Amino acid sequence: MWRGVIKRLFLKKEDDLAFRAFNNQHIDYENINHLYMHIPFCRTICPYCPYFKKKFSKAKVVKFSTSLLKEIELHREHLTGKKIDSLYIGGGTPTLMNTTLLKAIKTLKSFCSIEKIAIETNPEEINKHVLQELREMGCNLISLGIQDFNKKYLNLIGRQYSPDTALDAIRNTKAAGFETVNIDLIFAYPGQSLKELNDTLDKAIACDVDQITLYPLFTFPYSSIGKFNRAKKIILPNAVQRKRFYFKIIEKLNANGYHQISVWGFLKSGRTKYSSVTRDYYLGLGPSAATYTGKQFLFNSFNLAYYQKQIDLRKLPYSLIMNVSENLKKLFWIYWRFYETAIPLKAYKQLFRSEFKKDFGKILFALRILGYAKNSDERITLNKKGTHRIHLWQNYFALNFVNQIWSISHEKSNPKLIQLQ
Repeated sequence: MWRGVIKRLFLKKEDDLAFRAFNNQHIDYENINHLYMHIPFCRTICPYCPYFKKKFSKAKVVKFSTSLLKEIELHREHLTGKKIDSLYIGGGTPTLMNTTLLKAIKTLKSFCSIEKIAIETNPEEINKHVLQELREMGCNLISLGIQDFNKKYLNLIGRQYSPDTALDAIRNTKAAGFETVNIDLIFAYPGQSLKELNDTLDKAIACDVDQITLYPLFTFPYSSIGKFNRAKKIILPNAVQRKRFYFKIIEKLNANGYHQISVWGFLKSGRTKYSSVTRDYYLGLGPSAATYTGKQFLFNSFNLAYYQKQIDLRKLPYSLIMNVSENLKKLFWIYWRFYETAIPLKAYKQLFRSEFKKDFGKILFALRILGYAKNSDERITLNKKGTHRIHLWQNYFALNFVNQIWSISHEKSNPKLIQLQ
């Protein structure tokens, strides 16, 4: 019901929420200022993870490495001379392919500049040699997928390392000299207590990292844990429990020197923010990677063989494309600013040459009536209730859309149509 109401309130006739098969349409590179690179290999496949990944093997890696470097070359002409603000390397476990990453980054830097390089990995992969390689390739920002310090919950999500391994990885990574070290944690496990969450927060705070990011356990239906939950009827914490957990996280981290920079992220003052998602216009490299130009939204194929075949034919490996109207462009931008907990009104005016209050007065009215934000001439800032509500809306709307796209893309190498509902 709510999805229908929101669509009627904010969507216009020209807003077509449909991804169609890519057919060599012209790609608009003009505003691209960020890059995303997806490395799809992991040593073990975590059951909760919804991202496109494959079990690591040397043979697969060799073939993929060749394809990734070729894909970069397909974009050379359009990226030459560009100033790229950030390159984000995700996965999978990117550090399984550091040799390839060194070559890929060197190739990219031969025709465009890259300001920041961010990478994610997990504690099992961290050692002095890997950290040295990351510094050599120019990585400024790093995120460790710690997930928890409680062995019970590490076992639940298929992580094989011990809490001591996680703590050692954090200490070694901090000592390596990165500009920002972030740790990812998960909360709202089945059966988790508030005391267990508090213990995890205490351990995270004691690590004294630059940033702590916490996500609830997302259970996409097509992920292994999603299927397992349906089969075993596992009960996740209800809405009241999740709200209690979320408010505990905000209060605890705020009281210990971290300020909230997004719905999930908490940063120490004066440190550089680590973010895996909030980039305005970006080009995706690797299977399943998304590209957003401001006028188009595209996905590379989720099928590794199809991805490699297209590149061997010197074709871009996109499988899906959606044209983005001006209204949708505004809504995407607003969504991500709310994700960052505030809408800078001057930035909106500069970008869209219009007043936010004129275009989206309904949003302002709703936030004021519901008590979710405070307004000034400079910005609209969400309060604790507001960020919690965005968390719920993210689950209800954004993750629902992601689930529709990814579910079908996992099943079909080249879908003809995905109409978002």
